Amino acid sequence: MKLKIITIIIIIIIITVIFSPSVALAATLSVSPAKATLNKGCAFTVAIHLDTQGTQTDGTDAILAYDPSRLTANPPILNGTIYGDYPGSNIDSASGRITVSGLASVSSPFSGSGTLASINFTVQDNAPVGATAISFDFDPNNKAKTTDSNVVERGSVADVLSSVGNGSYTVGTGSCVGSGGTNPQGAPEVTATPSATIQPGGGTLPPAGTEQLTYTIAIVGSILTVLGILGLALL
Repeated sequence: MKLKIITIIIIIIIITVIFSPSVALAATLSVSPAKATLNKGCAFTVAIHLDTQGTQTDGTDAILAYDPSRLTANPPILNGTIYGDYPGSNIDSASGRITVSGLASVSSPFSGSGTLASINFTVQDNAPVGATAISFDFDPNNKAKTTDSNVVERGSVADVLSSVGNGSYTVGTGSCVGSGGTNPQGAPEVTATPSATIQPGGGTLPPAGTEQLTYTIAIVGSILTVLGILGLALL
């Protein structure tokens, strides 16, 4: 009887570990819209979307690269409201590099999903027709790297960024829709106001399916193993 009680306690501990939130901690960054046709001379807005997947975070650095021969990033960067401070956000038009840094306050870590920032772009009048991209600088194989995009977990300073969703666009030959310029989805261009509240955009890419499938298979397999042990213990 005593052996059975000990076995049941061990099983409960195993189940607690299996379903611990830390198993699935994996933040994502993506741009919205993810795909669009951009015509010469037209303005459009790209939102940087953060999903912490339940992780409490102290801050995020999102570093984007774009082709300055096709696109012009128009300052200022429109900071979101998910973090209390945005120090060091910058547009380097010569190199085609955008940096957005958000920091949480000591008392309020950010956990959840929302818009980190938005940037207004213009397609240059002489932009070459064809494919172009707005991509995150991100090295998934080097978590110790501090010069690329990262999401910092509260309390551990660990980088929990697991995947990014880049933007893939086509420079076309058509004309802008309406007057004053529109973005690729037909919504009015965002006014360049640094203090404006930006709502999360659509078209966000979900976390990589293979990663979630791996977690699911691991959990199901562990549950079956635990049930088998429990059955033997109660014989």
